[in-house]
Amino acid sequence: MNKIFSLILATSLFGCGATSPVKEELGYEGHNSNGVAVSELLEQLKSNPDVQVRVERGWQIAEVKSERALYSFTPETHPAHPSYVKREVIQKEGSIYIETSARCGAGKNVCDQLVRDFIELNNKVKKSVGGK
Repeated sequence: MNKIFSLILATSLFGCGATSPVKEELGYEGHNSNGVAVSELLEQLKSNPDVQVRVERGWQIAEVKSERALYSFTPETHPAHPSYVKREVIQKEGSIYIETSARCGAGKNVCDQLVRDFIELNNKVKKSVGGK
């Protein structure tokens, strides 16, 4: 599992997000209007001494080891800004997965592309560690 988490860290430069009125092939449904705003979450993570936040190519990446999670916050120049994607390594029924969730502040098409980017990235990580 540490190997997968390390690979996620190494490949955490892409983003994804999602808003859509209906469930579709990308696997998300509904518009996320509840919860903490993107900027508020970033500030909460930055103020937590147990969270490491770094900047890579304009993306702010927050590593939360206690959750086995990475949060990727879009740079201001990204079409989906303000958005973040959370990727968490989970173990379920003896297998390891990368669970991805997102909050996107852009239109559906831009958010869909962001989701596709992360799906592709997750698949590359999975393939590189010998997953199916």
